Amino acid sequence: MKEIEVKARVQNFDQLIEKLKELGCSLSKPLVQKDVVYLANGVELSDVKRGNVAMRIRNSNDTCTLNLKKQLENELDCIECETIIQNPESAHNMLIQMGYHKVSRVEKTRRTCKYKDMNICIDEVLDLGNFIEVEKLSEDADSLKTQEELFRFLESLGLKREDRIFKGYDTLMYGKNNPNNFY
Repeated sequence: MKEIEVKARVQNFDQLIEKLKELGCSLSKPLVQKDVVYLANGVELSDVKRGNVAMRIRNSNDTCTLNLKKQLENELDCIECETIIQNPESAHNMLIQMGYHKVSRVEKTRRTCKYKDMNICIDEVLDLGNFIEVEKLSEDADSLKTQEELFRFLESLGLKREDRIFKGYDTLMYGKNNPNNFY
């Protein structure tokens, strides 16, 4: 399954949430997510390109997942697979033995909702700020066209082009922590 998303920095959280409520969206309760992201040995987040695979272990309340993302057209267009895991430490050790290394940690508080065929995430990311993500899952959609449609939806909520973010939180955190080694 392909995950196609757009992301933007949010300047006014309360205003955004009010606009979503006006559309009939009901936000979930806040969920804390702690992620550790891994790449193949020899690859850093600043090197990632089409075809690269990133692995993630996510702790979210009492659930842990192992996630694979294979980049397609750009960083926010990926093939994604996920499974629940019982032991995150064992999953970490498996990834290390398979030739992966940790590249980034991200902690966020997330609230979600749906609107039409879109999944919406409202995120407060520790050390990065407030964001909104809107995504669609598809087998065969034109990724760049879909991303443009999704951003038009964000514009209808009051977000501006200059608020758009083209990187994942893991890459943004990597850049914040490694400013001399990033782009």
